[in-house]
Amino acid sequence: MAALSFAENITVGALEADPYPIYAELRRSAPVAFVPSVSLWFVTRWKDVELVAKSPDIFSAIVKAGVSPVERSFGKPTILTSDGEVHKHLRQGVDPKYRPRTVASYAGDLVRSIAEPYLDAIAERGSAELMADYFEPVSTLSLARSLGLADIDMPTLRRWFYGLAQGAINFEKDPKRQEIADAIGAEVGDAVTPTLERLVREPDDSALSHMLHDGMPEGKTRPIDFLMPTVKVILLGGMQEPGHGAGSILVGLLRSPDQLRKVLGDPETFVPKAVDEGLRWVAPIGTQTRETTRAVEIGGATIPAGAPVAALVSSASRDESRFSDPDRFDIDRDEGNHAAFGFGHHFCSGRFFAREQMCLAVRLLLERFPDLSLVPGKEPVFRGWEFRAPTTLHVSLGAGSQ
Repeated sequence: MAALSFAENITVGALEADPYPIYAELRRSAPVAFVPSVSLWFVTRWKDVELVAKSPDIFSAIVKAGVSPVERSFGKPTILTSDGEVHKHLRQGVDPKYRPRTVASYAGDLVRSIAEPYLDAIAERGSAELMADYFEPVSTLSLARSLGLADIDMPTLRRWFYGLAQGAINFEKDPKRQEIADAIGAEVGDAVTPTLERLVREPDDSALSHMLHDGMPEGKTRPIDFLMPTVKVILLGGMQEPGHGAGSILVGLLRSPDQLRKVLGDPETFVPKAVDEGLRWVAPIGTQTRETTRAVEIGGATIPAGAPVAALVSSASRDESRFSDPDRFDIDRDEGNHAAFGFGHHFCSGRFFAREQMCLAVRLLLERFPDLSLVPGKEPVFRGWEFRAPTTLHVSLGAGSQ
């Protein structure tokens, strides 16, 4: 009864402020529980989260009309909210640009060309708020350029991200959030459609072109209206995950001087370890959302048929049964993979591109400014449960900056 009462009293505000103590209590006392404030069944333990994500026959990505905030905001079908042939059809177009070998052929030059002017500007100013001045610009522009959106500027892309996010996290159906998301969604559609129309006629090597043409019969393309909801999902997740993940990673390093020294001493070895540990420690995207196709018993609870379920990858990545001292950032951890990119056939299609971006953004920053430190009195504050990151990241460059 106490566990049930705890879940019933979880508020959106508490989740936004810091979901991790809430998840820890749920893992301990009610690993599968209905949370009325967001109208979702929370699944919090690693083994159960993995089961949900890998069992589409029981936990379907296809949800009832009006239930999914992603579909409500972006339309349908989306790559996140489809299964079967529709999902396979969308992945056929999305995957080619973001396969490991393909990413290795272009990501380094792309990210470096975007990052270096921002690093130059930071050096000239002598200080930085790294979320707005570096990580988010590098992430948004890298994603947009890989898609083939060459003419959309960074302020517009950041505004799109924050507007689309208001819809994607709107589980409580807040009309103000929905109004913002709807307006930005319409703007994105108007801005991206001319590029898609051109790529129908003149294909190239951009991700949007692959989405239109790959796997299609000669002379046929996927319809623009069919792709647009997924384009919006990619713009949101692809801009958000690398930039916000990199910010969390840097906070972990700057709060752990010994670990930062290791990274600076051997970036080839330890930057990738820091990136993977940072993604485990603070997952940039917290959930995979599903709907039960039938009543199912899991984690000591029975979820009814047709119920919305949040498989909390952020909670899974701090499950005490898998990770020792899970709230601690530790780049020497060797306890298996994190869950930040999800599980199953909905495993993040852009994971290789996102991880490479984070590794490059963090490494280039630390190579340029090895004496970075947090500004006293302006400690980073994390916000969010569906999307989580430092709201700001004020740093001093130190005496060795150039």
